[in-house]
Amino acid sequence: MHRLVAFVSLVVHLVFVAFAILGGFLAWLMPWALLPHVVSALWSARMAVWRPACPLSRAENWGRAGSGRPPLHHEGFIAHYFEGRLYPSSWARRVVGLVAALVVGSWVGLALR
Repeated sequence: MHRLVAFVSLVVHLVFVAFAILGGFLAWLMPWALLPHVVSALWSARMAVWRPACPLSRAENWGRAGSGRPPLHHEGFIAHYFEGRLYPSSWARRVVGLVAALVVGSWVGLALR
């Protein structure tokens, strides 16, 4: 059960992060996706700036602890799975800026369509 909770939390987190970054482009094809994307982008911006505890990270940590695995990085999901793996940890703020530009760019593209 614990492994399943950890795995499902990981998958939902990955889908959420992908939607928060790329959902604006999805809204170009399906305009109804814009409102959920804006909500997810605002939530993600809040998480990136203030780094509060995320409910999905809590669920994943519960599952990891119950299955004998170490918890996520103390700074959360992104720091655990992406920083130092996809890009150097020292680039974290640059990547946040790049992602923000990508999100805003998708909105500008949608507005110009």
